[in-house]
Amino acid sequence: MDAHYGRYRIVEELGKGAMGVVYKAHDPQIDRMIALKVLRPDRVTSDAFVARFLKEARAIGRLSHPHIVTIYDAGEDQGTIYIAMEYLEGVPLNEVIRNDRPDAARSIDLARRIALTLDYAHRQGIVHRDIKPSNILITAEGQVKLTDFGIARIEEAAAGQETQAGEILGTPLYMSPEQVMGQSVDGRSDLFSLGVILYEMVVGRRPFTGDSIAAIFHAITRGTPEAPEQVDPFLPKSLSGLILKSLAKDPAERFQTGEQMAAALAEALAALKAPAGKTTTPRKRASSRRLVPAFGLLLVVLLVAGGYWAMGRQPNSSAVDKTASAPPGNAAPGNTATPLQAAELSLLKVSSEPPGADIYVNEGHKGRTPMDLALPQGKYELRLDLEGYLEWQAQVQVDAEGETPLNITLWPKQ
Repeated sequence: MDAHYGRYRIVEELGKGAMGVVYKAHDPQIDRMIALKVLRPDRVTSDAFVARFLKEARAIGRLSHPHIVTIYDAGEDQGTIYIAMEYLEGVPLNEVIRNDRPDAARSIDLARRIALTLDYAHRQGIVHRDIKPSNILITAEGQVKLTDFGIARIEEAAAGQETQAGEILGTPLYMSPEQVMGQSVDGRSDLFSLGVILYEMVVGRRPFTGDSIAAIFHAITRGTPEAPEQVDPFLPKSLSGLILKSLAKDPAERFQTGEQMAAALAEALAALKAPAGKTTTPRKRASSRRLVPAFGLLLVVLLVAGGYWAMGRQPNSSAVDKTASAPPGNAAPGNTATPLQAAELSLLKVSSEPPGADIYVNEGHKGRTPMDLALPQGKYELRLDLEGYLEWQAQVQVDAEGETPLNITLWPKQ
């Protein structure tokens, strides 16, 4: 591969995400390998966004902590933006959990170090917004490294300028209730996500699950996870209480700082090792019970209106539903069965990442993404279904004429 961004030569692709691609690249200026994150060109929405992106990237680059991957540089090239970061070899925590789940003592120690790292960043005014196991790297030396630190914050700058219909930042399984509800977040949201990770490491399964995005969101905002001590009777009640405190729905009831959480974790670790001064020995864990899918269905209400534009990939095909009828309660008298005039319709341009998802409007199958739907103004039940991915469902309010892009990121089943 002979491609460049700025002075950096691309060596190989390391991974893809909803916002861009991460490459292993070579920096010839100082002859070292780096990780280069390149934003998808369709995410670059305006000169103002580019300026803000670069400003925030450089601000985050001033973070200096042994457990945070260093950002070296940020720039603009080939119609997009890139960030040059420290290149590390290691294993993401999600693979560690899947292949060789750490015992309680190791889990507590990992969470304690992450909490202290988050405390440092929060005191610098930086909130991660996407704490999850795949963003935590365990190096060959056993060190913890938080990756993509602040990248979610940079990317959210776009959402602050223009509403991304159908998109919610963060990874559903690890999101805080305030993220799910689209509220402003602070460092306590990161600590909630860390609590989800700690629960997963200690218990062996996640506290909030479901068969669809809506079910997961319902569990996060309404569900009460089973106490870890009830799943594994070997776990101390104090540790179980600590984990549940970190998962409180109300941010005011959680740990208020990473330092507070780290101190509580240090006490829990000491208590775990305390009996007769013995070190912990491997023991059989209680078998994990499958979490019953969350009851009910939470529908995410999205405002789809003129002037609110999604920044996702634009559809590349068109299949307009010319005979769409108004939803119940919204049809004009005497006009429920006749084709609507084009002037009365709003064009909803539905796309998904990945593409090819089946589109259902009010439970009627319309086709597959990407697709253009001509709909009368009103409220609709919109559902996307793609094999291997969580079902996406929402209430969509269409209340303006013209074209409205709706880009939806589908999450793989885990």
